[in-house]
Amino acid sequence: MKFACDKESLLNAVQIVQRAVSLKNPLPILGGIKFEAEDERVFLSATDLEMGIRCSFPAQVTQTGSSILPAKVISELIRRLPDLPIYIESDPLTGSTMVKYGQSEANINGYPVEEFPDFPMPESEIKFILPGDVLREMVRQVVYAAATDENRPVFTGVLLETGNGEMNMVATDTHRLAWRKINLEKYQDLNINLIIPGKTLNELIKICGSAEQNIEITVTDNQVLFNNGEVCLISRLIGGQFPNYRQVIPGEYISRIRVSTKELAEATERAALLTRDGSPIIRLKISDNTLVVSVNTEAGRVREEIAVYQEGEPLQFAFNARYLGDALKTIGSEDVNIEFTGPLSPGILRPVADIDYLSLLLPVRLRDE
Repeated sequence: MKFACDKESLLNAVQIVQRAVSLKNPLPILGGIKFEAEDERVFLSATDLEMGIRCSFPAQVTQTGSSILPAKVISELIRRLPDLPIYIESDPLTGSTMVKYGQSEANINGYPVEEFPDFPMPESEIKFILPGDVLREMVRQVVYAAATDENRPVFTGVLLETGNGEMNMVATDTHRLAWRKINLEKYQDLNINLIIPGKTLNELIKICGSAEQNIEITVTDNQVLFNNGEVCLISRLIGGQFPNYRQVIPGEYISRIRVSTKELAEATERAALLTRDGSPIIRLKISDNTLVVSVNTEAGRVREEIAVYQEGEPLQFAFNARYLGDALKTIGSEDVNIEFTGPLSPGILRPVADIDYLSLLLPVRLRDE
């Protein structure tokens, strides 16, 4: 393998695929990045066996071939190089790769190419295309509610289901839930139901999603592939049955308020400063078109009043401040509607004038209730 390229293109590609590198895996080669030089392009790929990323960039290829280089070493080296043309040449006999820049050079010992896992592109008749910015925003509004506890794998994923010309995306950690729906007018007959790891979608947000780029999504029985023409992200799917989220979303409410998203988010942040780290619980009280946000702990007290538009009964309840703050960050509208069916029933947050998104929060039962 022998090629020349500019620093910016190489560094950008390395940083993209490095997101899939496994640093804790017992297989050392999974800590590497595979370089493949072909026909005026260099392809980079990395995988942790659950998720893989592949991308490419243009280069002056004088000899085709491949090499596996330690991700951390090559990334840190390139980042520190001067802004000069870079020449890379691998020796298949020794496994060493030379990186030349100006009058200087570095030699990196790599891994055996034959030991690197294959990176097969899944083939399937189930394919559909979404605008990158639409997919990114949809994921952003939902993925935060996925669990991080690996003991319950289904809850660490995000449900993606389609049918009747619609696509739903849902995540829940059993304490909160986020749901988003978009129309798929071009795919009326597309019917899929899969659970994508939250980790995969968090990486997807970072590497895909400009308005000018479409994302092609390919689905097989156990994998999903996202491809924007420059970067491919492939992931295993999570097995199991996602809970019936529709049955936990209340259909009616006894109390509803419309409040400034910014004001409530800021009041929540301030009140949370005086809560316990492991239990950031804040109280909220609705009455007379006023929302009172309060905290009373050993660290001190906070009480803030926010003017709201109120419908229905007065109500008192409590939320986890971090969960409420996370939900407010995804609302995307100046004001938010919050609906309640009772003090111990889920609270529903909806953007004003948007019926296709909601965030559900379970209230916290307080000792004096």
